[in-house]
Amino acid sequence: MGRRCQGFTLLELMVVMVLIGVLLGMVQLAGGNDPARQARQEASGLIQLLHSVREQAVLEGREYGLRLAPEEYQLLVLEHQQWRPVGNVRRMPHGVQLSLAVAGQPSARKAQEDQPQVLILSSDENTPFTARLLVAGQSVLSLSSDGLNEAVLDE
Repeated sequence: MGRRCQGFTLLELMVVMVLIGVLLGMVQLAGGNDPARQARQEASGLIQLLHSVREQAVLEGREYGLRLAPEEYQLLVLEHQQWRPVGNVRRMPHGVQLSLAVAGQPSARKAQEDQPQVLILSSDENTPFTARLLVAGQSVLSLSSDGLNEAVLDE
């Protein structure tokens, strides 16, 4: 009598793989396109951008600025007395908006394409600001800086 091989058949392995795929799909649907989660991810990206640009401004001795609008933001650099865009405009996820207050006052100045509202200076200072991320008109998160310290994320 021959010895029987132990292990899984191809059919059993395929059934397990299909079940894992279905479970992963259900998990992704449950996470879905939650605007609050997207706002948190966008806030994390924006805070990382601010930290790295602040370091870069000091190291390069250059002045940077951030232009914020309700649906987008963009980094600018001062070259030959002109503000020039750095990279592409970053669009906010669907359902998420930005609201800006500069030095404790709501930003009355509308964002112009060539002018920043928040300055990031080579002296390791920046404009005091609070940027709120809104979902359905409600504030979910805010980023703020007093002008001397790094920007922080407030939930």
